[in-house]
Amino acid sequence: MRFGYRTQWVGFEGAPRTGFASINGFIGKPKRNGVSHGIGVMLEADNTEPFSKTHFNLAYAFHFKMNREMRGSLGLFAGFTQYRMDLSTILVEDASDPILAPGSSSNLLVPELSPGFWMYNKRFYLGASVKHITGRKASDIGNARLLPHFNLTTGYSIPMSKTTSFIPSVLVKYVRAAPVAADLNAMIDFDQRLAIGLGYRNGDAVVALMKFNFLNFFTVGYAYDMTTSPVRVASSNSHEIILGITACPVNSRGGFVPCAAYD
Repeated sequence: MRFGYRTQWVGFEGAPRTGFASINGFIGKPKRNGVSHGIGVMLEADNTEPFSKTHFNLAYAFHFKMNREMRGSLGLFAGFTQYRMDLSTILVEDASDPILAPGSSSNLLVPELSPGFWMYNKRFYLGASVKHITGRKASDIGNARLLPHFNLTTGYSIPMSKTTSFIPSVLVKYVRAAPVAADLNAMIDFDQRLAIGLGYRNGDAVVALMKFNFLNFFTVGYAYDMTTSPVRVASSNSHEIILGITACPVNSRGGFVPCAAYD
């Protein structure tokens, strides 16, 4: 299970706030040929005044062996997203904008379909996914269209000693008509108990990172963003915290399926 909350640009009026909860696990036991099946549920709520949205997704993943050390997985999120707009808080120059006219839609429900691929071993992971793959047109909001969002991530755990590892990672996000976004992170893990590091999000922030495993089945992660973009004039920081609960002890390297992204 994972629970998370992020408050961005603290002190900025109408600043983004995001919370999520997810749970996932196996269906039955992994087979001798390495094939296994996973299912999950994820709920996410995001609010950036005057807009807010709620995601609800069911997940399925098919895991398989790629070679003796490497495993792969094909997965799918399927569900819906509800978009809401509080028209009463919007101030505009052109009050005749038909999108903001009385009686116009301020609530939109959109089906979601998001496929993904994941490959991993005890030290390496590589993943790719697409959100809004259908590119659905939101006809109730003018000519708005939900563009596909592409995500690519990879990381590697490099042993420094018997109990210490260096873990660089990167997340790249792309959507048409917007700059490419990249998160570059580097962490040092001490005996799978404590990990600290730094990150950089291009054009946005420098990030201090921390993760702590405790009581065998619990993990807490915290990120503190130091804003570098022009938004720093009104707000200088963001906070994010995540709590993870596992069915297998954290120091067992992920139970059935070792995964460098979560160890």
